[in-house]
Amino acid sequence: MGMRIGETMYHDRNGAEKQNGHSSTGPRTATGKAIASRNAQRHGIFSNCLILEDEDPNEFAVLVNDLRDALLPVRALELTLVERIAVTVWRKRRLVAAETAALHLSRCPHQVAGAVSSELGRSYSKGVSENELASPDTEQVEWCRKVIEEIESLEAIELSSVEQLAPLSFEQLKEDAKSDEQEPIEYLEDYSGGLTSYLVELLSGCRKTLAEADERPRILDLADKVRLQRLVLPEATLQLLSRYQTMLDNQVYKALKALREAQEWRLQCLDTVSVADDSSADAHR
Repeated sequence: MGMRIGETMYHDRNGAEKQNGHSSTGPRTATGKAIASRNAQRHGIFSNCLILEDEDPNEFAVLVNDLRDALLPVRALELTLVERIAVTVWRKRRLVAAETAALHLSRCPHQVAGAVSSELGRSYSKGVSENELASPDTEQVEWCRKVIEEIESLEAIELSSVEQLAPLSFEQLKEDAKSDEQEPIEYLEDYSGGLTSYLVELLSGCRKTLAEADERPRILDLADKVRLQRLVLPEATLQLLSRYQTMLDNQVYKALKALREAQEWRLQCLDTVSVADDSSADAHR
């Protein structure tokens, strides 16, 4: 027995679909895949576009459930209004997070160091680094003081004198030579100016460290003042955040008002139906 016309049409269509399925592998380019991935996000209040990459979808789901429990929506209209409220409250939370992030950014070490450098101006022409926002290393400061005392007390600039009378300086010399895989004598032979130049540069470096340590309290005091000033965002930013906050507040208010009106309308309809049912029952008695 042959196939009927309807069965033939179904068979042909089904076969074509299978063939097309084999020949089609979906979007192949990065752009095509991105468009395809957004197809499921284009509609619905719970679309993935609402949740940013660093946000937790579970937290949003908890928010929606809490609002449903509190506002008791019934059927599609009321549920949609509650979902609208959830989205707006979620954005209000994001606004607080954005303000916090902006404050953190304005108070980050790089920004604070730049502001302190501007405050110091020409009196600290080299600029303040992020490392200078911390208290100086007391051990290093003390080491530098002792090295300066050793070198300044030397009467003869000879390697044997440095080894005997300036042990800290000699240990530093050995470390520098070791890093070049040399002995101290070989290292100094290659060093421009020899032992004298080496000690002069070591002395200069230690004095610079002490000078920076002496300046550090002033820098730390300025840094604290900068951080205190930056507990409040710039006026333009605050105005922008305030306008957005007001818009979100209005959206919540309107959605809540619409929800209450919808709930009142539903309850009135139930009362009307109940009265009509009672009247019909009385008429049949």
